[in-house]
Amino acid sequence: MSTSRISRRYAQALFELSREGVVLHDDLAAVAAVVGNEEVTALLDSPQYPVPIKQQVVTKAAGGKVCSEIDRLVAMLVARNKACLLPEIAALVDELIHQSESELDADVTVATAMSHAVQAKLSKALAASTGQTVRLSVNQDKSILGGMVVRIGDRKIDYSLRTKLAGLRRALTS
Repeated sequence: MSTSRISRRYAQALFELSREGVVLHDDLAAVAAVVGNEEVTALLDSPQYPVPIKQQVVTKAAGGKVCSEIDRLVAMLVARNKACLLPEIAALVDELIHQSESELDADVTVATAMSHAVQAKLSKALAASTGQTVRLSVNQDKSILGGMVVRIGDRKIDYSLRTKLAGLRRALTS
């Protein structure tokens, strides 16, 4: 079974717990951040340390006190040498939460800075076309020359000047 399928199963279980009212998001993010550290990863991969020590290192570095559900998850993943999945699990739980709240993340790449008014209009237009609330993440990339490139999930909407010029160049040379 691939690691992404394993991570998705754990994430789905944690998401269901959170829907039942268990508050675990902050603790999960904390342990995922700890496990993402290279030094901690090296310790977790080392057979020199016993499982309880590895678990204590992760939970103490995450703030010392994590909810019992996350503590059990960390113990189980450490015992199975799968603690490296925690960052992926945390990201998948975040994604499931956003999906359940009918929120979409849109990555927008523009050549120059975008005003808040234009961002609000774009967010509103994307929300109207998708039927969900859209959260924008705006990045600048001068290489697109002008216009914008919008990525929502696996969709890419390219209104960049660079792409339009490349299309015109292809049309003229054929």
